[in-house]
Amino acid sequence: MPQRTGSCLCGALSYQIDGEIDGVWMCHCSNCRKASGSTGNAIVIVKRENFTWLSGEDHRVTFALRPTYTITRCKSCGTPLPAEEDDSNVYLTAGTLDDPIDVGIKTRIFCASRADWDFDAEGARHYDERSS
Repeated sequence: MPQRTGSCLCGALSYQIDGEIDGVWMCHCSNCRKASGSTGNAIVIVKRENFTWLSGEDHRVTFALRPTYTITRCKSCGTPLPAEEDDSNVYLTAGTLDDPIDVGIKTRIFCASRADWDFDAEGARHYDERSS
């Protein structure tokens, strides 16, 4: 069974997941856009029994924005962290994974809420590394 780890930006929190990942979910709702400051929120859904905190559980702070939407972040660096809102699954922010997952986006939700700028403009440049 494959094992992968994830962590926050400052390294205060880390976790491990066991098992295969079947794809990434991308939410384009306005809440996820604001929470990420980007095009939305990319998550990986794993069974609760396949998720383990390795360090820093006490570094979490959760913001309850409404009964159906909370955000948990590292209290030191602000990285969005795995959400443990139901008894069956943990919802990992895909960008916190340290190891490759070798799968792409399998589901996009709230596409009608997608930002009007969420596309490559004509002539968009792509770089493998940061450009000067």
